[in-house]
Amino acid sequence: MAGVFEIAEEKDAHNDLTAFIDSLGKLGFLENYKPTSVTEIPAAVCFGITSKCNLNCRHCLNRNLPSAGTDMTTEQLFDVIDQMGKGGTKSVSLFGGEPLCHPDFKRIVEHLNRYPISLSLNTNGTRIDAETARWLMGHRITGAVVSFDGSRPEIMDRMRGAGSFDGCVKGVKALRAEGMSALLSVTVTRLNYKDISQMASVGRKIGGTSIRFNHTFFAGNAACFLQELYLSPDEEREAIDTVWRLNEEYDTFIYPDSSYLCQKRKLERMKDHKPAHDKMIIPPCGAAGSKCAIRPDGWVTPCEIMWDVKCGNLKEMALSEIWRDSQTMNSFRKPMEIDLNSIPECKGCDYQYICFIGHRCYPYYNPGGIANRDIYCWVKDKK
Repeated sequence: MAGVFEIAEEKDAHNDLTAFIDSLGKLGFLENYKPTSVTEIPAAVCFGITSKCNLNCRHCLNRNLPSAGTDMTTEQLFDVIDQMGKGGTKSVSLFGGEPLCHPDFKRIVEHLNRYPISLSLNTNGTRIDAETARWLMGHRITGAVVSFDGSRPEIMDRMRGAGSFDGCVKGVKALRAEGMSALLSVTVTRLNYKDISQMASVGRKIGGTSIRFNHTFFAGNAACFLQELYLSPDEEREAIDTVWRLNEEYDTFIYPDSSYLCQKRKLERMKDHKPAHDKMIIPPCGAAGSKCAIRPDGWVTPCEIMWDVKCGNLKEMALSEIWRDSQTMNSFRKPMEIDLNSIPECKGCDYQYICFIGHRCYPYYNPGGIANRDIYCWVKDKK
């Protein structure tokens, strides 16, 4: 056989076997599966440096968390940066609250600049002027994700607070004037889903590099205002169709990873999905795979969407220890099994693929975490 097939190098064979085992495990074929390819430290980190914010958004994931502690000190943040830099983290997204509300924001960025880490900024844009944008560009922050939730003040200010629209527009223009990219990030809710087309139009006029339309997730303020914010199935379909139509009209201006574009593709693939009647196996997503999030109070979470899923605190443990050994973190690297006897109304439902596959946070929060399942059930009006 050696004369017929090329013999693989030992290292290549080991890597191929490892990848094959991980693939089987992630698909749920192996019992007691533990990923063999966990790195010593996350490659990408969403780094929450402060819980302070000059706005109070109704849909904010990290506001009003019941068990939030005190923010890490600047020196503690420096220590975390050193752990990431020396451990080999490749990219850091500065998060909050509003990162620019931290009194030592510039010192924190300068400390990050000691390492070959790619930097981006998540911001509401209202604290960015020409001088700030110039400073950011000069300190290796060449792009920002800017929250943008309405095409005019009456809509956006209702969601985020008075003056948020005008402040955001000024911030975006300042960023673009310095040559920085500005991804406009829209959280779609009942307060703005009728405004989707106008947001795309206005977003392009003010100079946004691209725009994405994402869902409301179940945490923080969003959990408090869920009835007011969360779209009904009919509203959801309308929003999906609108974003899909805009994607055809605006092409690359609509960010390709928008969750509303993903939802459209899932609806098209749903016909090929065989619904389960006894248990569902939910594969892992990006959470705890190559990335994680760090809260301002030191708690590490699988990702920035799951802001209240605690894996360990950096005030007490090293990032590498939490990343490698946390039981919670490791559970997100394995398939999740849901016993459908706990949610019998979902047995055999064609919409299992829509409700549970994709973002791991949906099945994590939904089965037992939200008492009123009518909020997100796609077929409630048909039963």
